[in-house]
Amino acid sequence: MMLGPTRPVPHVGAFARIKHFGGGSELGTVVAVQEEGRRLRVRDEDGELHEFLLSPANACFVSADSAHGPRLELLADPA
Repeated sequence: MMLGPTRPVPHVGAFARIKHFGGGSELGTVVAVQEEGRRLRVRDEDGELHEFLLSPANACFVSADSAHGPRLELLADPA
């Protein structure tokens, strides 16, 4: 039996949650996947673009602009 990924795989059109420092969050959509899925560009609900990098330290997507910036959570595709 072949096992699949244990979490959502980044792809253009995937839904995501942008989690801001301090607790707020908003929905976004992945608009670009680069560097074999290690760099993502996400458009938020207001149309603003955010760039995230996959952190080698904790395997989470973190802001490419600031260590204290938002983090990204990929959401599962609706079944």
